[in-house]
Amino acid sequence: MTGRFVAALGDATVASVHVARQPIYDTQTKLYGYELLFRRAAISTEADSDDDGATTATILAAFSEFGAADLLGGKPGFINLTRAFLTGELPLPFPPEAAVLEVIETVRLDQEVITGALKLTSEGYRLALDDFVWSPEAEPLLAVADIAKIDVLAMTWSEVLSTAERCRQHNVRLLAEKVEDAEMLQRCLDEGFELFQGYHLGRPETMSIQTLSPGQTLALELVGKLGDPSTTTEQIELAVRRDPALVYRLLRIANSASSGSTRKVSSIRDALVMVGVSRLRAWLVLLSLAPNGVGGASMVDALARARTCERVARAANKVSPDTAFTAGLLHGVAESLGLSPTMLLERMPTLGPDLGDALMGHPGPLRDVLDAVIGYQRQDLVAASAGPVSLGAMADAYLGALAWTTATTRAAEPDL
Repeated sequence: MTGRFVAALGDATVASVHVARQPIYDTQTKLYGYELLFRRAAISTEADSDDDGATTATILAAFSEFGAADLLGGKPGFINLTRAFLTGELPLPFPPEAAVLEVIETVRLDQEVITGALKLTSEGYRLALDDFVWSPEAEPLLAVADIAKIDVLAMTWSEVLSTAERCRQHNVRLLAEKVEDAEMLQRCLDEGFELFQGYHLGRPETMSIQTLSPGQTLALELVGKLGDPSTTTEQIELAVRRDPALVYRLLRIANSASSGSTRKVSSIRDALVMVGVSRLRAWLVLLSLAPNGVGGASMVDALARARTCERVARAANKVSPDTAFTAGLLHGVAESLGLSPTMLLERMPTLGPDLGDALMGHPGPLRDVLDAVIGYQRQDLVAASAGPVSLGAMADAYLGALAWTTATTRAAEPDL
């Protein structure tokens, strides 16, 4: 029923996302945390260059795809920051407790970078100085940094000791990088290093996941809307609804934002409230910089399903139309990603029980709506007629949903 829209939208926005994590251990060889590294492909063994795109991709993967809890298991994640993030040109969308910020060695420590780094520490972010080599310009950062990472493979041992002594003057914790064998580990332990990273302890492990890529045009539009004080939550919600991939990311981000909270999400609006306007704007800036995907047949199906569920729910007056829209959209997104209901809920444990039960196929008013709409989409009139509205009302709801989907997808992709 959606074939006439497919040519305009191209292939589905399903893509693989990869991020590597290398363990960091303490003096008792207990896991302390992970350094997160960007990977363009699952088979890559070397980190890509530390540019803004790599940092953006790492942040998006860690916090809006895998979820920090799943990827890090409650341990700190170390993320390399480029100049743009340190100076505030690009935003950090996660709270201070979510990660340790690494000032990479290629960043020139001028006044703008120093000022930006000091501002981040005043906001509660922790700094680690990556591949640290002492210089007078680094002194202001040593005064506020938590950790100095010293590459013990790139220096002579006398240089390692000299650098460590400089750091101790500022009570900075020492992390030995590139620990390649047991002998080097013991030497670093003897010299008072507290944290250790290297192939002797653990190589980077690449993690992969299937995801959807939101449209950059819509993300940028929303950045502008969020910067306008007159924009309402309802206007933001209506805009987010236009892109199933963006809804999926929003719910994943809300899942990360809910760490330690008992709040549940039953609608897009719930997710918007949980994430908050300022943090949502930061996420959208990064999403607008990520590689763009183009929606396809599966995304049209998801949108049409969501809108039809909403219209049927409103007509039947038995479940929340907002919740019905979210249920239809998530069901379509799960199909696009090849996820079972169980796998989808594992990615989004903060979904409300009404949504979770419906997606799992448990009987109830919301599942009745979903089954009837799916049946109608698949031309199964027996399933459609078992729903809460008549076939005539279902047809009206579906035709109205298709009209809305056409307008929505054209608005989201202005080049069409």
